[in-house]
Amino acid sequence: MNYKKNILVINQYYEPDVASSGQLLAELCEGIVESGNKVTVVVAQPSYESNSEDAYPFELLNGVNVHRIPMNGTKGRANIVFRVLGYVRFLIFSIIKSLQLSKTEDFNVVMTLSNPPIIGIVGVYLSKKMKIPYVSVLYDIHPDIVEAMKWISLPKFLFKIWNDMTSWIINNSDRTVVLGNGMKQNLINTKNADPNRVDIIPIWARPEFHPRDTNKTKVKDKFGIKNDHLLILFAGNIGIMQPVAPVIKAAVNLKNMPVTFLFLGGGVGMKSLADTIAQKKLTNVMILPYQPMDDFINLLSTSDACLVTLADGMEKLSVPSRAMTFMSAGKPIIAMMNDESDIAILIRDGSCGLVSDNFEGLVENIEFIVENPTQLLRMGKNARKKYEKDYSKSKVISEFDALFSKI
Repeated sequence: MNYKKNILVINQYYEPDVASSGQLLAELCEGIVESGNKVTVVVAQPSYESNSEDAYPFELLNGVNVHRIPMNGTKGRANIVFRVLGYVRFLIFSIIKSLQLSKTEDFNVVMTLSNPPIIGIVGVYLSKKMKIPYVSVLYDIHPDIVEAMKWISLPKFLFKIWNDMTSWIINNSDRTVVLGNGMKQNLINTKNADPNRVDIIPIWARPEFHPRDTNKTKVKDKFGIKNDHLLILFAGNIGIMQPVAPVIKAAVNLKNMPVTFLFLGGGVGMKSLADTIAQKKLTNVMILPYQPMDDFINLLSTSDACLVTLADGMEKLSVPSRAMTFMSAGKPIIAMMNDESDIAILIRDGSCGLVSDNFEGLVENIEFIVENPTQLLRMGKNARKKYEKDYSKSKVISEFDALFSKI
């Protein structure tokens, strides 16, 4: 069979591992195969959690050739020592396995994602060894995001070494893929990246939704939401990158309006949020843990608008992919973030929501949608159109396919 490209992909996590990056990569690779390419992935045995069960060492999974490296007691992320040992083990054995495969496979391209954070070293090495182009896909920029989030404490000189290593990887890649222009500018400014070799390809909604009719009264009754209230949904992780304190401040100002804020999800900020709601005795704010998919779909379909927040400065490091999920469902986005962030720009370009960078603006935007239901419906329809045009799974995969064809 003739393939457009024979692509070698390397990343620690892959289906059936529970890591979201592994699930995303599996969908991407399957889509690339459907586009007429051959894809071989070198990944670890499921290892995101310490009790992950091994999968087959090799299998043809939905058209993708999957080779898994045993992790031998280095599974899980709770213990930093085991995690680092797992990283090192995977880096070494992914090189060995890839070189073995190259003896029988004529690879045209090697691609890596972001796990482990310095996996690009493997990509650059194999690219030079096999004399083929290398594509680095960065859904996280290291060490910038680690330093900003304060996930681990390291001396400044170690962060500098890590930053220099990332710069070296990027400048030895044929192409680097990031999620948005903020991330691209970060690479140009802090990693000396060549702007002509940095491509912006977003993430599609996971899962992709379609607008559907839902018995909103029934759903609201089930979860104790007032039927005559506008429902504004915040779904996902609550942490440093997703500030919610200004939202609570806005909720206090809007307590006499027919609006309910629903926070659905988890994260390190959830307990503090619950304590604040109780302390302020807010009856227009609700919290629910992550829900089964059917309930999540019903709540999303019942919502009138969806809220997305991003801490100032984080627009250089991240693009909140949850916005794509909301847009795929045809929901207007109420964003609170830097006015020049990628999500803010797409909202303005697509007329699919409202943006503010402070709680006063958030209050004004919510008052506007309460008083202008027709405008709210129009923004929801625009959100779906914008998603289909620029962010659907088929569109994203076609952009990767086009990228591979160019190199």
